[in-house]
Amino acid sequence: MEVTDTLVSPANGKRQRAAGPGSEAPADAPSASNSSAEPSNGPPTKKIVVDVDTLSGSSRHVGPSADVPATGAVNTTSPGAMRPKPSVEVEPIIVEQRRLKQPTLAIYGMVSDTAVFRKELADRDAQIEDLREKTTQLEQELERRGTQISFLNTCTEELEAKIKHYQEVLRAEMLDSSKKGQAEARRVLHQQHFELGHIATWPSNGREMWVEGNIMRQIIFELNEANTRREDLEARKKTAQRTLNQLTRHEKDRGEDSAVAPDVSEPLMRAQEELLLLTTELTALNNRIAATRQKKDDLEHEKKAFMKEIRRITDEDSSEFLAVPAIGDGNRYVLMNLLGKGGFSEVWKAFDCVDGQYVACKIHRVSRDWSAQTRGHYLRHAERELEITRQLDHPHLTRLYQVFPLSDSMFVSVMEYSKGTDLDTLLKRCHTLKESDARLVLVQVVSALRHLASLENPIIHYDLKPANVLMHSEDPSVLEIKITDFGLSKIIGSGREGPSDNPSIELTSQGTGTYWYLPPECFDTASTPRISNKVDVWSIGVIFYQMLFGRRPFAEGESQRKIWQEKLIVSSARNLNFPDTPKVSHDAKSLIRHCLSFNVNERYDIFQLSADNYISKRTSTTKHKDRSGSTASMVAPAMGAPTIEGNENRGPSP
Repeated sequence: MEVTDTLVSPANGKRQRAAGPGSEAPADAPSASNSSAEPSNGPPTKKIVVDVDTLSGSSRHVGPSADVPATGAVNTTSPGAMRPKPSVEVEPIIVEQRRLKQPTLAIYGMVSDTAVFRKELADRDAQIEDLREKTTQLEQELERRGTQISFLNTCTEELEAKIKHYQEVLRAEMLDSSKKGQAEARRVLHQQHFELGHIATWPSNGREMWVEGNIMRQIIFELNEANTRREDLEARKKTAQRTLNQLTRHEKDRGEDSAVAPDVSEPLMRAQEELLLLTTELTALNNRIAATRQKKDDLEHEKKAFMKEIRRITDEDSSEFLAVPAIGDGNRYVLMNLLGKGGFSEVWKAFDCVDGQYVACKIHRVSRDWSAQTRGHYLRHAERELEITRQLDHPHLTRLYQVFPLSDSMFVSVMEYSKGTDLDTLLKRCHTLKESDARLVLVQVVSALRHLASLENPIIHYDLKPANVLMHSEDPSVLEIKITDFGLSKIIGSGREGPSDNPSIELTSQGTGTYWYLPPECFDTASTPRISNKVDVWSIGVIFYQMLFGRRPFAEGESQRKIWQEKLIVSSARNLNFPDTPKVSHDAKSLIRHCLSFNVNERYDIFQLSADNYISKRTSTTKHKDRSGSTASMVAPAMGAPTIEGNENRGPSP
């Protein structure tokens, strides 16, 4: 064990190495006389510096030194001189190899008891053993966790393999279902060709015309036969009436000549009986003719929906995606059937094999043959539609799920799918809706458009029409709707003007849209008009009118080309007329007038429309007069479970 003596002066706390045998005092060490001359507060303290490496034995014992007694005084000058006994302290030198380097009291020379030193070493050894034990436990826990992770990874791989297998099976089943559905649609179409009719082409001029089917021909035959029979009955009734009148006059004349009232003659009685029989038969025939005509009208509406299905299947047969089983990453989306086709896009019903739900895949096509202007125009519209749809979060607006590229010239937007038909097809089949049902649809449309107008950058739909109002439920008695197709929508951004609740922008895309549902200001070609959400309010008024009366209020039956060229909306929109039948409430008519006001300043905006009593109140009681002049109570019912007139003609969406 190496021991080094060091003197610590109580006055200044400086350490000085003691001169041992054969050693020389340092040059700067003070002499004995100088040391004795300085004031001292006590005897100097002698430290013993111990090398800890020498204590690595099992006993950890520090014994007394021959030169430095463990107890007692130390003579630092001469053998005969006696000085005060300095306290002995042990200062261990810290070894880098030790894992615990906490400072101890012995390091700073404050403890000299070797028992404390031994206790510190024992405590540190115990700590080391504890840490080693904990390390062993943690290593065992780590190994156990690693085994668990390996097991879970194996399970995950097995589950992923199963999921992939199930998805493949599901994909195959959906592909099979798709083929069966397409075949069934064509079988039904072929069958309806015989019942409802079909489109034929004349060989002479190549023009297409509609050829009526068996049911319609039978109805037409029955009507012609019934009309012929009615003409005969009416003629016989007139003859019988004349005969009865003559016999009545004859009996009257005979009674005036006789004092006793004669009995009614037998010819007069027979004439009365014949007239009564003819009248009864004619009444029954008129009722049968009315029922047959109603059947013919219903068949006409069914025929319109059938012609729409013919166009859909024709477009599906000509689509390149009919031979494409699935699209998306890993063939995620199985294409089931075509829902509709526009100028530059197709919408397919598809099944999502990952989320397990039906979706609508809108396939956008950018033709390489387009000019740069046409390509840029289409891309701007497509990007705006996606930008708008991404931010929509409303129960009556179609949601966007995903967008992905399909090729260099095509991309796909995956949207929410509605199981029912659209309002256009529904009206083709049912012709009209009850006022309560029409009001239910109206309230939902207004709610959705109010949401669009309340955004930070308000949105004008601009192409609101029955074809863009989807029936979300497959149940025809549930009239839950979703508004779709934002391809022509306008975002009111930095260039807005007008009040904050009804800002407007310039209409730079005149000539687009569906003209029957656009207001007069959209046909102003002399200048650049400004539009606001009042454009959509006009469209709402036209749709509500059409739901109630089965026809559009302006330019009904005219073509898009004629409406634009002759500005038919502008010329006819000043006069709004309501048919006598069916009967609707005054509140409904008043709301339509506010929506279809020719003067845009007098027209409702979407917030005024949503605050109208007809929409905001659950019930509204008004009175109207029927054609006989009597007053009847008319109640706009609450928004309960709706019913549809002619529901027997409504089927699921194609």
